[in-house]
Amino acid sequence: MRNSSMSISDSEWKIMKILWDSPHITLKEIAGKAGGSGWSYTTVRTLVNRLAEKGAIAADKSAANTFRYYPVAVEEECQMKEVKSLLRKVFDGSASMLVSALAKDSDLSEREREELRSIIDKMDK
Repeated sequence: MRNSSMSISDSEWKIMKILWDSPHITLKEIAGKAGGSGWSYTTVRTLVNRLAEKGAIAADKSAANTFRYYPVAVEEECQMKEVKSLLRKVFDGSASMLVSALAKDSDLSEREREELRSIIDKMDK
């Protein structure tokens, strides 16, 4: 990620997910994919501009009158930054408290519980 102190808002995350899934798309295409959010085209443009200012995305300006946007920020790095922030804010930096909270969550499917166990087992090796 270009700027490790970059903070991405919840709304900006939606735009980033679109671009991670479909890089090199136009603003109109981004707005179309974000259609379920209820955002206007202007709102999507504002979010895209903010992300560009932060250095999270960039635009390929080689096509005449058409910018194609793509992510610069790496998805896994952004996810890790958010996880670390969550750990600090909610769990006082304790990963075990986070895992404990997840393990106690009755909404977890059996598959998700098995995945948690597998992750923990791999950490022991």
